[in-house]
Amino acid sequence: MAEKTEATSRRGRAAVKPMVATNADHGKRRGMMGHGNWRQRLRLWSGLILFAFCLSHFTNHALGIVSLEAMDQASVWHYWIWRSVPGEALLTLAALTHVFLALWRTGKRRTFKMSRWEFLQLALGLYIPWQLIPHIATTMGLAKEFGFSPVYEQMLTILWPRHAFDQSLLLLVVWIHAMIGLHFWLRLYPLYQRLRPLAATFAVALPVAALWGWIEAARRLALTSDVEVKITEDQRLWAHEVVVQFQAVVFGLIAVSLLAVLIRYLLGLRARSLSITYPGGLAIKAQPGATLLEISRMNDVPIASVCGGRARCSTCRVKVLEGADALAKPGTAETAVLSRIGAGGDVRLACQIRPDHSLAVQPLVPVKASLTNSEHIKDAYYWGVEQDVVVMFVDLRNFTGITESQLAYDVVYLLNSYLDQASSAIRAEGGYVDKFIGDGIMAIFGMDSSPETGARQALAACKRIEAVMKSLDAEKGPQFQDPIRLGIGLHLGPAILGRIGAAGTAGSQGGLTALGDVVNTASRLETENKTHDSFLVVSKAVIDAAAARVDGAETAEIKIRGKEKPLQIFALSSLDTLFLAASEPAGNR
Repeated sequence: MAEKTEATSRRGRAAVKPMVATNADHGKRRGMMGHGNWRQRLRLWSGLILFAFCLSHFTNHALGIVSLEAMDQASVWHYWIWRSVPGEALLTLAALTHVFLALWRTGKRRTFKMSRWEFLQLALGLYIPWQLIPHIATTMGLAKEFGFSPVYEQMLTILWPRHAFDQSLLLLVVWIHAMIGLHFWLRLYPLYQRLRPLAATFAVALPVAALWGWIEAARRLALTSDVEVKITEDQRLWAHEVVVQFQAVVFGLIAVSLLAVLIRYLLGLRARSLSITYPGGLAIKAQPGATLLEISRMNDVPIASVCGGRARCSTCRVKVLEGADALAKPGTAETAVLSRIGAGGDVRLACQIRPDHSLAVQPLVPVKASLTNSEHIKDAYYWGVEQDVVVMFVDLRNFTGITESQLAYDVVYLLNSYLDQASSAIRAEGGYVDKFIGDGIMAIFGMDSSPETGARQALAACKRIEAVMKSLDAEKGPQFQDPIRLGIGLHLGPAILGRIGAAGTAGSQGGLTALGDVVNTASRLETENKTHDSFLVVSKAVIDAAAARVDGAETAEIKIRGKEKPLQIFALSSLDTLFLAASEPAGNR
């Protein structure tokens, strides 16, 4: 088995299905709200204030399911907060700030190429003023100018049934816009990852309840009461003029923002004075002023961006191969993110750097191939991604002896049962089965998470595999004289993840695999089980990264070919003495 794995690891590893780096390791970062430049923080806080108002308002609507009286009683508290002088001032300031910063950010774009969720959030944000301005003019405008009281009895009568569809659509658009923003902010937090099913339920349930509540209350009111709307024709005309004026201003600003993007793009077509070179010899021309993320998107070069270019994650990070010294120093937001991931001086965020000279860069986080229709390079795995991962080798002991003494059916049945259950145990803990090597398995942990998470996943998978071994031994037939024994080797280190065999193809046809010394070392550790008569041989690097405790394990130092320093290992016959720190469930990684 040792010869097989060593030889196979030198030739390259077989395919696993393409995976996308979700950057889950950044979910554990703390204090993300405090990062970003002052405009990003201000936009976030203003958005949260507006969301708090919507949450209160929509919850009030939902009480219509109970009765109109319940809506009125709850609205007293709602208006006490938001129609007070401080509350109204805060709400108005938050709305103006959020709109202004959104338009400013839109106007700063160099391209309309963006991810689907960014486009959806932008489109919904531009639609909201169309219906919201008339609503505000009717409630706040008439109330301040003419003393109109926008109680539910009056507002429901005005809206039902003529404006029911428009009002319902506005509610849904505002809510979806808010949910997109909240999701792509909170997704960086581990607590949110654990509570995502609950959050999704809330995100669907509240707007449904709000729609049900206000429509049901309006319907009952129309059937049981003849309400006189206390708005005169002159007041209606006044409100209409206010709506037209405000819509003209708002949509004029929107048009200016979009026109600014178009002008920058057209000017960029005429004056492209720098070039950006990507791995594989791909070189594109660009104009100074745009961010590297925008330049890449304009030219169909895929770069990951979980946060949408807000410097809240590090998925757009690139290694600057040439021209790093001439770039402007990282700002506060970029510095905070790069320091959290321990990035070197040649690593920058594509969403923050604005090249004014030629660069050669290499994206460091893979992108899902389906996100781009580019004919050249489909994702970063095509170029190769270097990151720390945990590699596992699993071997069935004395398999040669079993094959020589048993019927073919029994051998194949046992082997398939072992491979199926062991690979399921690996996947259950977030690992990826790279390949089956006869009676052995090679797996990778931490491809889409941090090395620490990958180490915890790998050790947890070892515990599952130990249970598989015991189950197979207990259930084996009497024809198998020897006990069923497995051996596992684990090591953590840098590996190159790439599509081997993709060169010369029209896309990413080659298999995603791991290359590097960490693979050979993990295979070597698996064979050390024979020397120590153990079940698991794991390097100290894995134990330290997982913050695990090992009691009573045999320790040793082995010499690895090509390494000056010996490698410290732990050999365990049973994993009852292995204790893992509390970690996230596999499904949340």
